[in-house]
Amino acid sequence: MGARTWSAVVALAWLVPACAAAQDSPGLSLAVELSAEGDHAGAALEYRRLAGDAPSGEARGGWYWASAFEYWRAGEYELADRMLNRAEDAQPALGAPALLLRGENAQSARKWAESDFYFESVLRGGTADDEKAFASRRLAAGRLRQKDVTGAGAALDLAPVPQEAARAALAEYNRGRDKSPLTGGLLGIVPGFGYFYAGEWASGVRSILLNSLFLFGMVDTADHDQWGAFAVITFFEFTWYSGSIYGGIDGAHRFNRDRLETAADGIRGASAFEPDPAAWPAVRLNFRF
Repeated sequence: MGARTWSAVVALAWLVPACAAAQDSPGLSLAVELSAEGDHAGAALEYRRLAGDAPSGEARGGWYWASAFEYWRAGEYELADRMLNRAEDAQPALGAPALLLRGENAQSARKWAESDFYFESVLRGGTADDEKAFASRRLAAGRLRQKDVTGAGAALDLAPVPQEAARAALAEYNRGRDKSPLTGGLLGIVPGFGYFYAGEWASGVRSILLNSLFLFGMVDTADHDQWGAFAVITFFEFTWYSGSIYGGIDGAHRFNRDRLETAADGIRGASAFEPDPAAWPAVRLNFRF
């Protein structure tokens, strides 16, 4: 279990009464309950309603940020971006919390260059150590997914404290090698061998057995002049045999993808952040590493 550190991102003294009042809000209680139940889209809608009723720009910014966070968790990435636009319009001083959530949202949508910009902005800003450590890991993982191994290492260099687990994952990726789809396809000419090349041993054995059975059926039906059955079996054998070739190609792609995802997950580790509902409408983030 990673250590938890608290970062008070927005701590305006005049917001304290508003925070106390917000805790008694039925809308907030419903939003928190829906989020806990996994209905993140419903929680996002409740936070939007709170933003519409908020008396100040700062409070509206916090509620819109909360709505964006829930939309991101719901996989509604475009809506999350729209809520973040509203949050920053209402509260321009949101700073790192908005950038971090934008970066997470962009990575979830596989917009790697866009996410790079947001996490780099956090690292260049005068933010807290936990924010920078989080951003450096996400930036490194995003660069690795773009096959920029050197850039991934440079991103980890920007962390305020050494990221040993992330570096170990990157080093392990560097020690490995991708599989060649061309080689996989060529080896697939011999049923099963393309799968073996990709490390998919069960699929390789299955390919050998099925192709052998079909070949035996072809020989047997030809010996007995059962040409109708021979034609049917030959058709299926052609399908399975071509599947062995394509399987070797796909197996190499799967190997490379899994290798990359394993390394990226290792770089990200258990790092995550969540808002503290007790601080609403101020945005206070709880980081886990």
